[in-house]
Amino acid sequence: MYDLAILNGVLVSSSGMGQCHVAIRDGRVAALIDPNETPEARETIDANGLMVLPGLVDAHVHFRDPGLTHKEDFASGSRAAALGGVTTVMVQPTDSPITTTVEQFVAKKQSALGRCAVDFALQAALGPDTSHVTGLAREGAISFEVFLGLLPDPIRVVSNHELVAVMTAVRKIDGLVGATPFDDALAAAAAGGAAGLSDCWTRFTASMPPAIEAAGIARAVLSHRLTGGRLHIRQVSTALGLAALAMADLGVTAEVTPHNLALTEETLLRLGPVAKVVPPLREQSDVDAMRSALHIGQIDIVATDHAPHTREEKAAGEIDLTKAPGGFPGVQTMLPVLLKLVGDGVIDYPDLVRVACEAPADIFRIADRKGSLRPGADADLVLVDPDAPMNIRNQDQASKAGQTPFDGMAVPATIVMTILRGEVIAERGQIVGEPRGRFLAPS
Repeated sequence: MYDLAILNGVLVSSSGMGQCHVAIRDGRVAALIDPNETPEARETIDANGLMVLPGLVDAHVHFRDPGLTHKEDFASGSRAAALGGVTTVMVQPTDSPITTTVEQFVAKKQSALGRCAVDFALQAALGPDTSHVTGLAREGAISFEVFLGLLPDPIRVVSNHELVAVMTAVRKIDGLVGATPFDDALAAAAAGGAAGLSDCWTRFTASMPPAIEAAGIARAVLSHRLTGGRLHIRQVSTALGLAALAMADLGVTAEVTPHNLALTEETLLRLGPVAKVVPPLREQSDVDAMRSALHIGQIDIVATDHAPHTREEKAAGEIDLTKAPGGFPGVQTMLPVLLKLVGDGVIDYPDLVRVACEAPADIFRIADRKGSLRPGADADLVLVDPDAPMNIRNQDQASKAGQTPFDGMAVPATIVMTILRGEVIAERGQIVGEPRGRFLAPS
C-alpha cells in the first residue's frame, strides 16, 4: 500500500518521456509503475493528459532575509517558488549582514525553518578571509560564493592571488565555488565612456558591456586551471562571455538566467526600471548565443537570480535609471518561461528537466534526493497541463516585488500542482497547507 499514487501522467526525465504511474511512500518515490497496472494507494491523483516533472531546483535566489525583508523574506519568496513549481531553492548570502561566518549561517538556517514552503539550501559568501570555510562546510553550506566585483571590500576578491587562495581553500574541503564574474576597472572605464549618451536606458546598458563579464569569467576559469576543484560560473549572458567560458577545463559549470534566454534590451527600453538587472538584458544576438549554448550543453543549468525590490524602489528610477536597484523576481516565472521556450521549439521537455532539475541537483550534490523521480528520491513533482495556455501576470506574483518584466507573456502550458515530499503544497495558483520546507546540505 502506497501513501499516494500519481496516475496516468507522462513522466519526463532528461532521457525522454513516457506514461507511467508514480507511487509514493514516506515522502519518497517508491516505484514507477507500468500504466497497465494499478497501484494500491491511500490517495490518488489522476494526472491524465498532464506532464509529470521533477520539482525544479533553483540554484540562485536572493530571499533578502535577514535584514532586507521589506523586499522579500523566506515566507514570501518560498511561496512564490511553490506556485512556480520550484521545490528546492539555494539562497544567496547577500543579505544584511552578508552570510560569511558560521554564526550568521546557523542563525539564517534557524530563521528559515518553519517559514519556508519549499526545501532550501544556503550559500555562504567568501572573501579573502578563508578562516570560516571548514566550519561553514560542516554546517552544510551548499556553495561558497565569490564576487569578483560589484560588492565592496572585504567581500570582493580583488587580486588573482586572493582568488587562487580562495579556490584552493574550498578545494581542500571538496566544496564548490560559485563565482560572479565582473571587472570593476573595466566597468568604471565603460561608465566613463557611456556618460555622454543621451538617455539613461542606453547609458546603463553601455556601462556594462560584454567585456566586463568576459574578463571576470576568464579570470575565474584561468585561476581554476591552477587550483582545480569545482567552479560554477554565475549568470553568463553574452556570446563574449561564452568565448571566455570556452577556456574552462573539467570541473567548471555555468548558468544562464531565464531572462537572458527570453528578454532583450528592448524590454528595458519599454519597461524602464522594472527590467533593470545586472548583468543587463542583452542584444538578440546574445540571447540567441545563450540559447544555443544551453542546447549543446556549454551552459549547464538555468537559475533565476531571483532578486526582488519593492515597487517604490524601482519607481525611483523612472526618470533617472541609476536611482533604481538592479534585479527583479524570477522564481515563480522560471518554469512558465521555460515552458514558453518549449512552445517556441528552443528546448523540449527533456531539456527542461535536464537544465532545471537534474543538472543543478547534480552540480550542487543533492542528486541523491532532488532533481529526478527515480525510486528513492524525494517525491518532489510538478504537474503541468501542456494544452492549457496562460499569461504571466503581475497580480499573480507572490513575491513582495509584485511586478515582473514577464508580465503579459503568453505561455502555452499551465502549472497545475506542486508536490513536495509527497504532499501538495500548491494547486492552481493557491498555496496549500503550512510551510514544511527542510534544510538541505550537500551529500
